[in-house]
Order: sequence, then structure tokens, then C-alpha cells
Amino acid sequence: MKARIISALFLTGVILLSSITFPIAGKAEESSIVQTPDLSNHHIYSNYKFSKEGNVINIGVQPIYLPTGFISEAMKHDPVLQKALLELGVEVRFYAFLKGDDVNFFIRRGDLDAGISGDMPVITAAATMDVIIPVLIQQGFTSIIANRPMLISELRGRNIGYAFGSNAHYALLRSLASDGLNETNVNLVPMEVTQMPEALHAGKVDAFSAWEPTAAITLIKYPESVAIHRYLSSGYMYFTKIILEDHPEVVSQIVASEIRAIQWVQDDIQNLLQASEWAIQAGESLTGRSVDLSVEENASLAKRDILGLSSAPIIPRCDLETNGLLYMEFEFLKTLGKIPASSNWEEVRNSFDWRIINRVLSDSKEYNLDEFNYMIE
Repeated sequence: MKARIISALFLTGVILLSSITFPIAGKAEESSIVQTPDLSNHHIYSNYKFSKEGNVINIGVQPIYLPTGFISEAMKHDPVLQKALLELGVEVRFYAFLKGDDVNFFIRRGDLDAGISGDMPVITAAATMDVIIPVLIQQGFTSIIANRPMLISELRGRNIGYAFGSNAHYALLRSLASDGLNETNVNLVPMEVTQMPEALHAGKVDAFSAWEPTAAITLIKYPESVAIHRYLSSGYMYFTKIILEDHPEVVSQIVASEIRAIQWVQDDIQNLLQASEWAIQAGESLTGRSVDLSVEENASLAKRDILGLSSAPIIPRCDLETNGLLYMEFEFLKTLGKIPASSNWEEVRNSFDWRIINRVLSDSKEYNLDEFNYMIE
């Protein structure tokens, strides 16, 4: 199983795609933004009671977004963070969401003060709201999963599931371009990522592009499926500028908690397994259904991404260069109308700020970066 998940085909594809450009249809009209669904009456989120008190910080997290769910769940169990916040007279409340666009909806509405999301929702937030992005939280892969072994060129004319405007959508189009194809040569089928495994198994699509753990769940549940391509993606923690201005030290303490959490799950396999169990429990509580991965399988998948952060989770400056990875995704989102066509890259790039993490790392003793005492039930 591991050999199929970590395929040599993946690595070749990742290297090739870094320098490919490609045409994308459906260019947005000037200053237009794709209308996002009104989630006010969502069957899960409508039950949330967001505090509007000035001493409460509301953070949107994604427990089933792997491996960020491990990190956010560890942060929830971090007594060092809780003690620091108590001294500052502030409380942090975590709210679980299914995807980054949902987090952005509630940040835009003023219910959330911070969020954890993948690269596409974070770029969208930076282009459409006043946010600050101080820290990386994940580096991992999206995958193209097919119903049998095939080359990218063999996707021509086939039905492919995708989540519109996601990093997996972007990765899919780049992979097609690597073989001289574009979206007109295939039949793109929009769907929620949670629907993709069953759609592939039922023959409704011949392949899909998704992030973890959907790809791994499919490979385990349906052994006939094959991963034929991978593409590097990233995730971030971000805050509204208002919260940073009102509570700068709170933001620093939350960033410190993330750094501790990453270090803790890296240090010992038992810590990783504990965080995996927390993330699975939170995911099942959110969705109301079982996760099709064991604690060990979930941990194995997360380990690859978490260990990709070999040092502190500092955002690579090269990703923000013109024609860097995030810039290319920014341009992609403009063509889809997910952000205004008039959006300025310089303004988006300036939302990424290294000063907070640099200060926390330089004052590691003050921020207790080496103190681990997680509350294990």
C-alpha cells in the first residue's frame, strides 16, 4: 500500500510542473468575485454560537484537513497556551469547519478572528479581506486518483472530479498542461471532496483530484484505484488585522502554540498517534460519520507532511516571488473569478508577515517553545 501511495510517478510530476504555464478558460470580469453560498443556515454551522466579546478570539479550524487537524487539536490541548491567555485575560475558542472557503465566509462576516486553511482560501482571504498571514502550518500533496493505472495523457475525454477553485483544481490543470492537455480535452465534474471516493468507485468519474486524507482513504478502501500524480501544496494560519492590532501578544502566543504542537508531534510516535486520535474524534464529531482511516493510518499520512517541516514553520520567501508558487495560484484564482481581476499581487504578498514568528523564535524562552505538557485524556 505504501508503495502505491508514495509512487515514483508523483515525484516526477511534481518536478515537471514547477515551470509549466497553461491556459485557463473562464476569465473573470473586472472586479467580479464568484458568489459563495450563504452558510448562515448550514446544518452544522448554524448551531455555532460565536462570541462577540472583546476578550474572546474565535478561530476556524479544519480537523479533517490533514495534517493541520493534528496541529489544531494539539493546540486545543495545550495548557501552556491556556495559561498564557489567562494571564492576558483572553480566551480562544475553536470552531470546526469542512473547508477553507467556509472559514473565510465566517471571517468575512465577522464571526471568526482567525483561521487555518490551505493556500487557495488563504490567498483569497488576502485578496478580499484585511488579514495577516504569519506562519506556515502544513506542506503536503494533492493527488490525482484514477480507477486504474494510466498516464496523464490517457485522461483525455474522461470524467474527472474536482473541487472548484481548490489547490487540487489548480494541480489538476497543471498536470493536464504537462501533457499538452487543458480543461477542454476532459470533462470536469464539480463535486465536494467527500463525494469523490464513492463517485470513482461507482464509475461516475474516471479520476479525481483531491487533498489528504481523501486520496489515501480511496486507495485503502478501493484497492483497484491508483494514484497517478501528486502536486505540492501548503496551508497557513491567518488572523484579521483588527485582532492583531487589538491583541498582538495573543497572536504571538497562538503562533507559539502552533510551533510547540508541530514539535511535539514530531518528537515521538506516541504523540503523533495521540494527535491522530484527537483529529479523528474531531472529524467524526464534525461530520457525524466515521473516518475510513485507523489512528495509525491517519498518523502515517500526517507524518509525511508534518516532517516536511524540518525546521520552524516559516513561510518560504521564494513562494511569494513573482512567478513563485503562490503568485501562480493567485493568478489562477483571478481567472476563475474567485478574487477580483483587479487584485494587486503586491498587496496580497504584503499580507504575509514574518515579524511575528521571528519574534517568537528569537524569544523562545519567553514563549516556552520547549515546554510540552499536553492534556491527555
